[in-house]
Amino acid sequence: MSGLETADHVSVHLSGCGTADAGVVFGALEAAFPGGTEPDASRSAAAQKTGEGAATMWCTVVDARTRTPRGAPSAAPLTGGVVADLFGAADPVRQVEEELAAVFDVEHQGTVPGEHELEVRLRLAPRPGA
Repeated sequence: MSGLETADHVSVHLSGCGTADAGVVFGALEAAFPGGTEPDASRSAAAQKTGEGAATMWCTVVDARTRTPRGAPSAAPLTGGVVADLFGAADPVRQVEEELAAVFDVEHQGTVPGEHELEVRLRLAPRPGA
């Protein structure tokens, strides 16, 4: 994404998962917001160097203005749970949450409202039967 982030941008931070599951979640976001996601390359590169046993966080920024309606949601199944923290203005955060809920089993683990922003923690899991 070029330029400054706006109120339409949502920061997405993933933890508690491996590289493959982070890629599955980022792929689902890219499908819902085509051209509107940008992984944080510096953190992604650092994550690859730390190895499998280290605690890792993956980050991306989603531009909610690029949301497109889509047919039946599809994504590769997750191998386990993923913690997703969403940060941004309330409406864009809710849009990202809706798109994740269309693809994954989502457990809402908390919300922290701010004056102009919202922070939401979700636990993403594979859908039963997926």
